[in-house]
Amino acid sequence: MDPIHSPSPLPGLRAWLLALGIACTSLAAAQSAPELPTNPELGPAFATRNAAYAPVLFEEIPGWEEESLAETRASFATNCRAMQKRPAWAPICSRFARLPRDDEAMRKFLREEFYAYQMLTPTRSATGKLTGYFEPLIAGSLRREGAYRYPVYGMPADMYQVESRTIAGLASRWLKPVDGRLLGAEPGEPGAREYRIELGGIAPNPRDKRYRVRIDGGAIRPYYTRQQIDASALDAPVLAWVADPFKLYSMQIQGSGKIQLKDGGLIRLAYAEQNGHPFLPNATRGDADAMLLAIKARALMEPEPVAIPGGTRGVGASRGARSADDAEVARIVAALSGGSSSAGSVAARPQGKPKRPARPGGKRPPPPSAPAGATAVAPIQVESAEVEAMIQLLLHAPVVAPDAGDVAATPVTVAAASAAPAAAGAEATPPPRPEKSAPRPAAAKLDMSEFEGRTSSVAAGQAIGPGAAVPATGINDPSYVFFRRIGDGPEGPIGALGVPLSAGRSMAVDPRATPLGAPVFIDGTQPGGSAPMRRLVFAQDTGGAIRGSVRGDFFWGFGDKAGRMALATNQPVRMWLLLPKAVAGSAASSGIKTRGEGGLRDCAVPDEEFCVED
Repeated sequence: MDPIHSPSPLPGLRAWLLALGIACTSLAAAQSAPELPTNPELGPAFATRNAAYAPVLFEEIPGWEEESLAETRASFATNCRAMQKRPAWAPICSRFARLPRDDEAMRKFLREEFYAYQMLTPTRSATGKLTGYFEPLIAGSLRREGAYRYPVYGMPADMYQVESRTIAGLASRWLKPVDGRLLGAEPGEPGAREYRIELGGIAPNPRDKRYRVRIDGGAIRPYYTRQQIDASALDAPVLAWVADPFKLYSMQIQGSGKIQLKDGGLIRLAYAEQNGHPFLPNATRGDADAMLLAIKARALMEPEPVAIPGGTRGVGASRGARSADDAEVARIVAALSGGSSSAGSVAARPQGKPKRPARPGGKRPPPPSAPAGATAVAPIQVESAEVEAMIQLLLHAPVVAPDAGDVAATPVTVAAASAAPAAAGAEATPPPRPEKSAPRPAAAKLDMSEFEGRTSSVAAGQAIGPGAAVPATGINDPSYVFFRRIGDGPEGPIGALGVPLSAGRSMAVDPRATPLGAPVFIDGTQPGGSAPMRRLVFAQDTGGAIRGSVRGDFFWGFGDKAGRMALATNQPVRMWLLLPKAVAGSAASSGIKTRGEGGLRDCAVPDEEFCVED
């Protein structure tokens, strides 16, 4: 039997207590488990709008006794860099720093400081979804030249954040710009003015409950969508230029990455902000996971060559004879595409005239044979013709070689771009922008002209400037991620918690259901196989596509090997949350806060930084 669905054997009394705890979470009026003579090692049961939390004993977690907890010391120490600032965590981190370096001491420490909870969905299902992500490496340049025509933007100067409670239900509001925020102000206050609130139905960020907006004359409007950003120059620094917009898109989804420069240098980028629009990769709700895998697969295609000391090679893979790793990429991508193209044509950069994406409804060729000895991976079943077309686009979209010269096409341009926002008290004058995106060709009918543009001499670190050409990408997702440059080193990229991620020990979560900084034990299967994958990880990151209670995105590390593991990670999982005992008691006692009549709280652990409650 699949270990994910195998019930744990429980003694009669313990089984009754667990069932009672789960039942209590189903009642909106219940604030905690009933005060019965239960085991003192059990925390109180509680529920929120997004999840239910059933207390369990540590030994009931499958694989807990076999886990090498000594291996988690480094990750726990990294976690404490951020969490020790919180009152409930300060004594825990202080005690951890004095722990003997052995497995048994770590196991005893966790039992004494934390309660264990099995996480359940709002419908009380214990099974959720585990995917994977990684830190990619893509080719780029510090100057816009040749095929390097797609900007990697830093933080825009004209994007502001405003708290939802500041403007909730209002048609207009006096606001004052302060350090990238729009704060509520009194009429006539210096630097403030009254703005119309015209947000067009967008939602605030679920983590911090803030809108990402722009000032448009006398109105506050949503910040630009990806299509609007693609269609005009942005008032933002350009950190680098890349040749492949789909690999940049994948890096935006991963949240970080490295850019191998054509002159041999390397820069590392971390997530800075997002434009406030939801992650909608042109897919129906049920196809989002398939789309994520397609985007990852597209990012792992054979990369552009870059010059490095001693010669020229592809980033993350050598040219010439294909290695076993290349064959593995081909196998996974072939499985992903459901046999819609040959492994070679998917995994290798198309030569000559690029192959067109298959039209929806067209006849599929027979699936390719897997390499000898490869583990079978079930194809993803895609029912939507639109999503099938988008997957094919992502897998096959042509990219001009980086050493290609200028091409004679007329790119999309803007008439003007604004300077930095005016000083406090003056009305900002943003650049003219389309209120609606210019129409794009259908995903399955992408034309090569969509990838053509002109070169310029704009250097990294500068805004593109008035009238600059921005080639279209054909990517329909309205969400857009901005980056910041950080120093390179052996540690992983910086996650939402503000600490470096650890390969194999960090996970992105929905912070409403899984508090950032919390240890989480996962029970799933190894990617591409059936062997158990059970380990203690830390909730240290978030993602626009990571939504739900029993939901995690497992961080595999840096480079193509990690990318292949991320691509193959898409399986059921069960999760157990470890909460500090003081935090668990507070969460249970206030778990049924009113959001309207008889409503549940939004966050498992409300936090002004990591999960703001309305």
